[in-house]
Amino acid sequence: MTTFPDGVPVLTDGRVTLRAHRAEDLEGMYEQCIDPETQRWTSVPSPYTRDDAAQFLARRAEVWESATASSFAVEADGGAGPSRFAGSIGIHNVGSGIGTIGFGAHPGVRGRGVMTAAVRLIVSWALDVQGLSTIVWEAIEGNTGSLRVAWKSGFTFEGPTRGRLPHQGQLVDGWRGTLLATDSRSPTSRWLEPVVLEDDRVRLRAIRRDDEQRYLETNNDTESLRWLGTIPFPRDAASFRRHFARRLVGNATGASIEWVVADLTDDRYVATVNLFGLHSLDYLSAEVGYRTHPDARGRGVLRAGLRLALGHAFTSVDAGGLGLQRVSLGAGDGNLGSQRLARSLGFTETGRDRQCYDLSDGSVVDLVRFDLLRPEFDASTTSAHP
Repeated sequence: MTTFPDGVPVLTDGRVTLRAHRAEDLEGMYEQCIDPETQRWTSVPSPYTRDDAAQFLARRAEVWESATASSFAVEADGGAGPSRFAGSIGIHNVGSGIGTIGFGAHPGVRGRGVMTAAVRLIVSWALDVQGLSTIVWEAIEGNTGSLRVAWKSGFTFEGPTRGRLPHQGQLVDGWRGTLLATDSRSPTSRWLEPVVLEDDRVRLRAIRRDDEQRYLETNNDTESLRWLGTIPFPRDAASFRRHFARRLVGNATGASIEWVVADLTDDRYVATVNLFGLHSLDYLSAEVGYRTHPDARGRGVLRAGLRLALGHAFTSVDAGGLGLQRVSLGAGDGNLGSQRLARSLGFTETGRDRQCYDLSDGSVVDLVRFDLLRPEFDASTTSAHP
């Protein structure tokens, strides 16, 4: 049993400190918990009051003395008030050497690495001093900030969870990851950012919420449905919101990356380009997929966007690219437009998978296979902006 507050250890890296909560943290806690991002992504009461903060503080002694959980205040420059309150973090020991971690940052310190440092401090203490074997991280699906902290701290993404996390009276979907005592506590994958790429015709950028209408128009277009109708692309507002959150998993695990092809003059969505399968068995390879808004077809914008994406794929990692050696592409037998596009970019037809590609009309056709090797591609016109 740990007595509170005197028996609570102080953990610090010289910049960020974990310590026992104090009465003077109350106002900072209140500020953190009424913040819209805290309300959106955590299970704090809504609405949140100063009485809620006071009750949380009053329960800290009970938490520590239970010997089943730890609960620290995070202190750092930029934190609230004289106590420099920067957030709260804790681990609950659920038995069998397993702990679950929870954390939240005061808005004044977000984006500055404070919570990542706090997580590293507490997991080192829990694994190396307290003797836990595994720490489990969970977050509501779409909580990019929490996902980035877990990724930076060395957690391995285990997958999505369905209807598991309580949030404002409902059970919502989430993400789950684990960190073992034997893990390195460094990122286990490369986070693939959809860096901005542009030429004199189009810009590749990350998808945004305001792309929803044209994104859905593309996926619901007759020609798109003809060739891609059995692929579960978002086709309504709810599925777009889910995709907007879930795409981050591919980025964080280094498995996939998605760009919007945007008009260079008004930044309007005109197409989508994806690189996926980066964890396939093929050596330094990925597959490329694409689809175009109906009012942008025949203008060469997709071809321009694909050249930019391929240039980034084949550029070395040291130069900011993905360092791939090969990109493959599949097109349904009869999709002559997609096949012409592949050949115009230098792809070589390598064969076909017979009777494996089902279309929305119920028919099944061959999938024509193409690939492009790094020496075959000239990326001299590609420019990237971090």
